[in-house]
Amino acid sequence: MLDQFDRCLKSVNLYLKFLGLHLESKDTNKTFAQRSRSHRLYFAHLFSLNLEVAAQVLWVLEAVITGKSFVEITRLIPCLILCLISNFKTLSLLYYGRHNDEFIVTMRSLLLNQMQVEEKENRFRKELIDKHVLILTSISKKISYVIVLGLLMFALAPAFIIIPHYFKTDEVKLEVPFIGYYPFNEFDLRIYPWVYLHQVGTAIVAIIMVYGPDCFFFTCCTFIHIQFSLLNNDMERIVTEETPRYDKTKFKKLAVRYIELMRCVNLLEKIFSKSILFNALTSSVIICVTGFNVLVVDNIVMMASFTAFLIFGLMQIFLYCYYGDSIMRSSMEVSTSIYNSLWYKIPAADRKGFLIVIIRAQKPCALTANGFFNMNLSAFASILSKSWSYFALLKTMYHPE
Repeated sequence: MLDQFDRCLKSVNLYLKFLGLHLESKDTNKTFAQRSRSHRLYFAHLFSLNLEVAAQVLWVLEAVITGKSFVEITRLIPCLILCLISNFKTLSLLYYGRHNDEFIVTMRSLLLNQMQVEEKENRFRKELIDKHVLILTSISKKISYVIVLGLLMFALAPAFIIIPHYFKTDEVKLEVPFIGYYPFNEFDLRIYPWVYLHQVGTAIVAIIMVYGPDCFFFTCCTFIHIQFSLLNNDMERIVTEETPRYDKTKFKKLAVRYIELMRCVNLLEKIFSKSILFNALTSSVIICVTGFNVLVVDNIVMMASFTAFLIFGLMQIFLYCYYGDSIMRSSMEVSTSIYNSLWYKIPAADRKGFLIVIIRAQKPCALTANGFFNMNLSAFASILSKSWSYFALLKTMYHPE
């Protein structure tokens, strides 16, 4: 069980190391400013990314002032929002580094304490963990495929515009993956290759800055859900047919496990709640604008890249809501599990502990968007509804020449 958790964390660290970040760093007792000095590679990536963000913002301002094409402006908005999300996610992960480590230590402790069980019980636990880890791995692979496809289409889009234009007009008209306002001529042949490489490199960094923290979030949620499922199983079997009295020591250990799991959810809430809020607020805009671009662009490669972007945006917000919903449901099942046990076989005086846990479990452990709303499947439905409303509005405003 512990090996699988460590393997999942190793996968997360592969993404974070590329950015110059790392889980379980040794400087978590230092201040944020002190920790920042040991992450020079990350801040180099951040500076490079925000140079492109500044260029995009300046171009959007100029486009609005000069009345440029509505489609051109909407093409840039998803990229701009993605870059801003990447800033939020990685800075949150760095700022709350000690909470990351505290979560990992707590989860490892919970997994270690459950290794000494009967063979039959161990088989059940292994099957449960294997099932959920397999789902997590499958999701990670599918997201990776979408990311690679999107980046390839993004990088190749200029070539698929330049080459057809050359064959039609015998003129080389250079294009870049996304538009920006630069204090120099980016289409100068001496400068163009560097601008192109910088934009592609920035796109890779931005997407990893988003997916690296997401991967950590999905891993944490998976193992919290596993732990709640195991706790529910143990709670339901706390009183058996053979024993007229239950093991008080065992029940106390289960209650402590429940408290530790609630602490894990609170730690995850501290780390991700602010970035989740920004992600949730911008998801509707990303989905509707990207969907709009899929409909109106006439270049097949651009259409493919926006389609990959749309799928990634939908998968990302859906998974946040799905994992948030799974934690809420499994935490509320604690009270049901206790009620389904043979609690009526024990004396009334011994039922007080059961009652306390049942009352607490009526309130679900929830991951929120900085306390504004719970991340669950209802929130996902609300985001989709808003996206459709914005999309309908965009279609109404769009008048092709």
